[in-house]
Amino acid sequence: MKNTITNPIMERKIRKVTVLYLVRHGETDWNKENRCQGHVDTELNSEGILQAKAVAQRLAAFDIDIIYSSALKRAYTTAEIINRQLSKELIKNKSLNEIDFGEWEGLTFEEMKKLPDYNYDQWRMTPHLATFPGEKSLKNVQDRAMKFVNEIIEKHSGNNILVVSHGGVIKLIILGVLGIGLEAYNKFFIANASLSIIVIDNDRTYLRTLNDTCHIKKPFTTKF
Repeated sequence: MKNTITNPIMERKIRKVTVLYLVRHGETDWNKENRCQGHVDTELNSEGILQAKAVAQRLAAFDIDIIYSSALKRAYTTAEIINRQLSKELIKNKSLNEIDFGEWEGLTFEEMKKLPDYNYDQWRMTPHLATFPGEKSLKNVQDRAMKFVNEIIEKHSGNNILVVSHGGVIKLIILGVLGIGLEAYNKFFIANASLSIIVIDNDRTYLRTLNDTCHIKKPFTTKF
């Protein structure tokens, strides 16, 4: 039998590796006030603009092929600031919008604790079991976001994809892509203007970077 010699260099060329770069929007006044934002279309504040510029400089070191953004202003403005550095196609899509919390939106978390239909302990400790106004459950939100994310991963296979979205949705995307259960939702945090990176290789998918804010010089003060 004739021996077959494999060329590792050629194998690396053939292999398609897709990299998903996940960036949360910069700070808003509601972040500072610890208000539930959800679908309310808040704007970046001055600090949030600086944060967006900082993460833009960070991303300039990566060979990003395309940018997708939430349609909400705080995320899309962040994406626009980033794109001044990258000059790539920028597409907005509502599937990347933050969790819809209905009538909870606009309330501080202290105010939410006082609501008769708000089980604070359940939301903070076991959010995957909680129900809430708007989209009702984390499962519903994850299904909405992951349908779109799976589509763009397939469409841009072998490319570097930047997604600019929101803390809650980014956590759900990370769990969804990695195949981790929703019970891990409250086990990690996604800060404003943070960078998380997922590598999707032929034979494995792994988290390379989580909630990296080394490009931000000013310490974060917001809790949510």
